Amino acid sequence: MFFPSAVFALLPLTVLATPLSSRSVVYADLATKHSWGDSTPSSTWVHHSTPDPSTLLKLRFGLRPSNFDTLLEHLSETSDPFHERYGKHLSKAQVDELMKPTDETLQEVKEWLNWHGIENDALISTSDRVITVAIPVSLAETLLNTKYHVYAHTDSDEKIIRTLEYSLPRHLHDHIDLVSPTTYFGTTRSMKVTSHLEPDRPVLSLGSDVTPSSSCKTTITPTCLKDLYNTINYTPTETAVNKIGITGYLEQFASTSDLATFVKSFLPQATNATFTLTEINGGLNTQNDPGVEANLDVQYATGMSWPTPMIFYSTGGEPPFIADSNEPTNTNEPYLNWLDFIATVADNDLPNTFSTSYGDDEQTVPADFATEVCNAFATLGARGASVMFSSGDAGVGGGSCETNDGTKKVIFQPAFPASCPFVTAVGATTGIAPEVAVNEFPSGGGFSRLFAQPSYQTSAVSGYLAKIGSTNAGLFNASGRAYPDVAAQGEGFQVVVSGRVESVGGTSCSSPTFAGVIALLNDFKLAKDGTTLGFLNPLLYANPSALNDITSGSNPGCGTNGFTTSTGWDPVTGLGTPNFVELQAIV
Repeated sequence: MFFPSAVFALLPLTVLATPLSSRSVVYADLATKHSWGDSTPSSTWVHHSTPDPSTLLKLRFGLRPSNFDTLLEHLSETSDPFHERYGKHLSKAQVDELMKPTDETLQEVKEWLNWHGIENDALISTSDRVITVAIPVSLAETLLNTKYHVYAHTDSDEKIIRTLEYSLPRHLHDHIDLVSPTTYFGTTRSMKVTSHLEPDRPVLSLGSDVTPSSSCKTTITPTCLKDLYNTINYTPTETAVNKIGITGYLEQFASTSDLATFVKSFLPQATNATFTLTEINGGLNTQNDPGVEANLDVQYATGMSWPTPMIFYSTGGEPPFIADSNEPTNTNEPYLNWLDFIATVADNDLPNTFSTSYGDDEQTVPADFATEVCNAFATLGARGASVMFSSGDAGVGGGSCETNDGTKKVIFQPAFPASCPFVTAVGATTGIAPEVAVNEFPSGGGFSRLFAQPSYQTSAVSGYLAKIGSTNAGLFNASGRAYPDVAAQGEGFQVVVSGRVESVGGTSCSSPTFAGVIALLNDFKLAKDGTTLGFLNPLLYANPSALNDITSGSNPGCGTNGFTTSTGWDPVTGLGTPNFVELQAIV
């Protein structure tokens, strides 16, 4: 098996339904599910006020799946290019069956909620995996033995309602994996967008010649990328069944008029290029003042994969409590909103390739939240989808890099979800002949402190660690999941925003670029044998020569030089950048 069972092991269910007479004793036996101690996980969140006890809070209970270990076994086999089941992915129905909770779990959780006066008809469920209920803050505090407060984000001025810790009856730890919103302080506005404008870089005028030239060293267009990554001669044929999905979050939506302008100038053959919009939990699509991030993702995923159909998911968030003029507004956790939705999508409507360009410092994400999200990405891989995430723009860590456990120790700070072992994390490069690690910003990379190192990358990572010896010793977790896995260009992207060309950089450029190549590879595989690639990493690590190895550059951060590139895998550019023709040969 590719994945360490220690991280995702399912605890035995030991507590059976309890007689009514003794329930008060059982429910009073509380154990902490997660705690930050006395302070928020990041100094950017500060205490603001106390919410009115009658304020409604929408609580989501993520239930323990009955057979997640079996799902991991399937994922390991169907993503292993040397296994006879390679490419034989599970259906939605099969995944749902493995992920549904046991009858015992449903009974125990519902009886506990009933005990607190929450009737079954008040419980909302879009799938077997989740129960949602809208209750006053006062009742949520009783359920979770906690106190909620309003916190303000110093950079975005967003206000949210969260708690620093919560508890559950001890026996329910075997049945409930996550309650939210509780201790995860990330929101759609505070997440780190992994792109930035580059005002000092040159920009091309609309209608510029798209023929690759030396200008590709400073200004990137789809034609530059197609030429560089060897997709220039491939024409997709499976557009009836192949799709690519781009995720966007609150206040980030893609402009259809900007895409039309972009295509006219930089991809003139794509005369009918467009995308389908899916709005989730109040996602925006006003078409006024579109997001740079969303436009970048859509324009370059189109540039690399057209005419593959595209779906853009504009994910907002339902308010977790109903606010009045004196109370703040808020959004639920964005990844969970999107993952809960995508789990309900039928097989025929599920994109085979996804790209997301957002992230958080891993240490600010509660372990129960990160595990719930990461496991959900595993279910997408099991269904045959390939999931790309940008690796971040802060090298081995941004800011002070101090730990948030009270010790304030300076260590490298990995990013999440890039650190999840079930996604393909994409770092950034620049330049042509040679292509090197980006230098205008440090490409995110390092080692998770939460997720163990999966066996699919052990050999590659061990080789790198042997080369660097004691360099950076004590600053990173050498046995953790290592990232990025791959890389692609990340500077000088020509993006149309509100009708004007802007130069954009960041691993947000890299992720949709790599995903566009994978969408073409999925097209090729569908034409060849009717199956998709699914979870990519085992295939890529088994065939490193199918990528262009990057051997120059580093990713400084935390007051250090960070890691350096090397022959083979490294935590700056991963295995390297895609060579489509070579990738075709291995599938």
